[in-house]
Amino acid sequence: MKTENKKGGAPELTKETSLDNKPAFIARGPANIYGEETKMLTFIFRTPPCAYNKCTMCGFDNNASCSVIHENIVKQYQDGIKTVDLKGVKKLDFPTAGSFYNDNEMSSKSRAYLFKEAAKLPEVKHVMVETRVDYLTLEKVIDSQKLLRSDQKLELAIGLESANDKVRNIVLHKGLTKTGYEHFADICQETGSRMRSYILIGSPTLTESEVIEDTVETARYAYEVANARGIEAFLAIKPMFIPKGTGIEKQFEEGKYQLPTLWNVIEIVKKITKLKEYQPNSIWVGMYDENLSSDRFTHNCGKCDKKVAEAIIRYNGTQDLKEFEGLRCECKGKDN
Repeated sequence: MKTENKKGGAPELTKETSLDNKPAFIARGPANIYGEETKMLTFIFRTPPCAYNKCTMCGFDNNASCSVIHENIVKQYQDGIKTVDLKGVKKLDFPTAGSFYNDNEMSSKSRAYLFKEAAKLPEVKHVMVETRVDYLTLEKVIDSQKLLRSDQKLELAIGLESANDKVRNIVLHKGLTKTGYEHFADICQETGSRMRSYILIGSPTLTESEVIEDTVETARYAYEVANARGIEAFLAIKPMFIPKGTGIEKQFEEGKYQLPTLWNVIEIVKKITKLKEYQPNSIWVGMYDENLSSDRFTHNCGKCDKKVAEAIIRYNGTQDLKEFEGLRCECKGKDN
């Protein structure tokens, strides 16, 4: 929406359209590619809302805008990328409010623009986009790959969250079958793409021990699917946070849901690395909330949160379990 500039000249932008030109969230942090410590840039675009929009814990709708068009995507990227130190950034993530390959949320023109821009960044070797399987086709992936450099790899991401059908589809309302997930993997195999699976830590209805077991078993399933197809697996393990206006927020405010602890996160990472199906250097723990939770994030007692969180973030880069050695607090009671 534009308003007339009473002083003459170009129309003034309203608050709504000025937000349409701003990315929803940008973060730069440690990551690892094939054993090499590097940096990952997460650039979340403000796009039209997710067409599915039923997931219990998803708050991306808070950053969506129905009025975003191609020109806004270009402006978001151009203005946002200027604010970031790109030195050492070898992984570039392009999340949206929904699905990157849904033409009604991210047009083919916008997708092409972003891949061409990614190809201009000499240090970037991996480019990630995420989508529901409903919108993923072989043709779209091949078209995307053609726009990247030959030394760049496309990473396709999907929200698996849990391998337990009840947890995934009844509790979290993901609307994803294992057949659909495995079809996603088939496309990764056919196109030589890396497969990223988002896995949730802290599903409602599960006890603390069940949360740990569910996350580890989900990681096992993701590795099994990838290994059976000879594709690279990358697990983005996301500790729960409480976004505004979601089903999980209501449960949290009524005292019916308790966030997991950072100690749980570390125990899960350790257990996943011991799986026989584990692929080395393939775990990343999402330690930010995309400005959606008002600081209602997985935590410990408050005294040790910063120290423990920093160790987890370092692990994202080093993939070395030694990052967790010596961590101690009264809320844990012993070295983790």
